[in-house]
Amino acid sequence: MEKTRTTTFVLNWKEIIPLCFLITIVGTGCLTGSHPKSNEPSYQGKSLSQWLADFNNPSPKCQALAADAIRHIGSQAVPFLVDRLSEAKLKESKLKNKKWQEKQKNAVYSVPPPPSPWLEAMAGLDALGPEAADALPTLQKLLQKDPPDLQALYVAARIGSAGMLLLTESLTNEVKAVRISSQVCLDMMRSHSEVLYPKIPFGPDTPSFALRNCEFNSLVLKAAVQVYIKEHPEFNSRTNFVTPPPTSQPIPVPVQ
Repeated sequence: MEKTRTTTFVLNWKEIIPLCFLITIVGTGCLTGSHPKSNEPSYQGKSLSQWLADFNNPSPKCQALAADAIRHIGSQAVPFLVDRLSEAKLKESKLKNKKWQEKQKNAVYSVPPPPSPWLEAMAGLDALGPEAADALPTLQKLLQKDPPDLQALYVAARIGSAGMLLLTESLTNEVKAVRISSQVCLDMMRSHSEVLYPKIPFGPDTPSFALRNCEFNSLVLKAAVQVYIKEHPEFNSRTNFVTPPPTSQPIPVPVQ
C-alpha cells in the first residue's frame, strides 16, 4: 500500500526576525546642540531634567507623575526633548552603557543602569501629544537611521493630526518595517485603539509610555506575520500554517 505523502511548509523567520530586531532597538536622532540649564523650564520646584529622569524609574506612578509634569510645562519642553535625541547624546549614552555592562560583570550586587536619554525624550514627547508637533522633523530623521526607530511613528501618532503626514508618507518607505508600522499607527488612530488612546489618559493610573510602546510592538509583529502570510500563499490556509501535519495512521491488518 502506498503511503500518502504530505507536504508541510516552514515559516521563514529570516524575513520576520529582522523586524523583531528593529522594534527592540532603541534608536536616537540626528539633531545636535544643547541648551543652557539656566533656561530650562521647571514645574513644582523640579527642573525639566529632573522630571525626565523619573521616566527611568520602574514605578508606573512615578512615570505618570513625570508625564503630568511635562504636560504642565508644555511645548517649551520640546527643544530640550529633541536635544536628548541628538547624536551627541547617543554617543554619550552608548559609552555609559558600555561602562555599566563592564561594572555588571564584576559587581557583587546589581548595578542600576544609566538613565536613557532616548526613553526620557520619547516619553516626554508622548506625554505632550499635539503640543510636540515641532518635534516631527526630528521624528522623521529617526526613520532615516539604520535601523530606523519605529517608535518615532508611534509618537507621531500620539501627536495627532499634525503627525498624519509623516505616517502617510511612511506607507511608501523603502523599509518594510516602517511601512508596516505606519499602517498599524494609522489603523490605531482610525479605530481609536486603547494602545494609542488609553481609557485613563491622565493621572497615576495612566498606562506608561513603556507599557504602551510594548503593546505597539506586539501589534507590529502581528501585522508583520499577516503581511508575510499574504505574500506567501503557501501559508494562507489552516492546513499548512495553523494545523500541524497529520500523524501517520497504522496500516489496518486484514482479518483472516
